Amino acid sequence: MEYYEAMKKGGKDVELLINMGVGHSFYLDKIALLTDPHTAAQVDHLIAGITDFIKNH
Repeated sequence: MEYYEAMKKGGKDVELLINMGVGHSFYLDKIALLTDPHTAAQVDHLIAGITDFIKNH
């Protein structure tokens, strides 16, 4: 959060994506991705957010 806040304060175009109910680096846990629908949905949300940011910049 500190990095995000510093970038915003510096006038940079940044977005903050928060994934609820998953741990750090959840998108790297292939077993959780394949077996836990919540984790899979959060990965989809993360990838969509990254894709949208790239398309708009």
